[in-house]
Amino acid sequence: MNHVCIRSFFGGAVALLLFFSAGVGFAQLFEVKPAVVEKIEKALPKSSPAKPKKPRKVLVFSKTSGFRHGSIPVGAKSIVMLGEKTGAFEAVHSEDDSMFEPESLNQFDAVIMLNTTGKLFLPKPMPKDPAEKAKALEREKRLKKSLVDFVKGGKGLAGTHSATDTYKNWKEYNDMMGGAFDGHPWHEPVPVRLLDASHPLNKVFKGEGFTITDEIYQFREDTAKPSDRRLLLTLDPGFKKLNKGKRKDRNYPISWIDKYGEGRIFYCSLGHRDEIYYNPVILEHYLAGFQYAIGDLDADATPLSTSDEAVDISGEWDVSAETGQGDMESIWEFKKTDDGISGATISDGARKPLANLNLSGKELQFDMNVELQGMSITIEVKAEFESDKAAGSWVAFNDAGEELANGTLSATKSK
Repeated sequence: MNHVCIRSFFGGAVALLLFFSAGVGFAQLFEVKPAVVEKIEKALPKSSPAKPKKPRKVLVFSKTSGFRHGSIPVGAKSIVMLGEKTGAFEAVHSEDDSMFEPESLNQFDAVIMLNTTGKLFLPKPMPKDPAEKAKALEREKRLKKSLVDFVKGGKGLAGTHSATDTYKNWKEYNDMMGGAFDGHPWHEPVPVRLLDASHPLNKVFKGEGFTITDEIYQFREDTAKPSDRRLLLTLDPGFKKLNKGKRKDRNYPISWIDKYGEGRIFYCSLGHRDEIYYNPVILEHYLAGFQYAIGDLDADATPLSTSDEAVDISGEWDVSAETGQGDMESIWEFKKTDDGISGATISDGARKPLANLNLSGKELQFDMNVELQGMSITIEVKAEFESDKAAGSWVAFNDAGEELANGTLSATKSK
């Protein structure tokens, strides 16, 4: 680093310290440019999907003890305006964790965790004095219990984006919010699939999947399971970059709802980028989710467990696989056996058996072993089936386990 850069760095740091020590008010720290406010205003829905059963009040909480998203001011402004414009709720924005004391929290119908991170109820840094440290830990315990009691007692909890990067080692919070952040392999345009187009929270999408650009999360393997909560939006299983994720179940949800005790949960991982908070379609999805969490919008939160959705894939399927040299056509044939299912691939008249078939609900995984120029290649295939179509991906490995190529595939049932 040259001297100019060093001076620039320390100059910026000093300016930042002076800024925060100058008595700048909370509202000033969250000022949003008029041009952005105008974009939010244009994106807001005219009305809410459900009529409030009574005047509603929500706490929009955006404190961070880890990474702090630059989109927080825009997100807070957007949610406040969303409630005002539609009449769905009055939103109080705060980063004061004393709001979670029971006597303060009980004034609200729901809490919206807006891009929170880390251990919210602990001071940073922690006191070094043992007595003060014990006092801080006891306070954290009290505020944690207050939040759990609030939700279990019939109130709501909602979260955007990094609400799942909050208290990742507090199991009760992970169970409530539904997921624990485990990386963000994608920050690019991604295809999103609707799991139930007719669901009240998904009606805004009019039955169509969509593409959106944002930082997309993956969640810890023990969280965000389709058997545990009602998933609404996921990455499309045919996304050719799906293999950038590391979950063994290839489950990459984006939005869900759940019940917790007598309370209700809504979460959507979209919200890293400013423009998410003035995307009209996403704002309507948020609003429906917030109203579900508050208790004004009735919606089915029953999990769509993959084990209950098994499909019969017996028969022949016409397959098109994307490769670097264009698409390749083949046929898959599956038959039921006493041991489960067997399969073969048919290409140019040649028939080769498929290995390691594993059908779980709608998802099928299997291997194909081929010899090419004296080299043994294993092709791992993962696809999700409907009654007459399938979509998925493939990855080719050599004997050393090195990835050689990958791509997507689609199939339609022919017999």
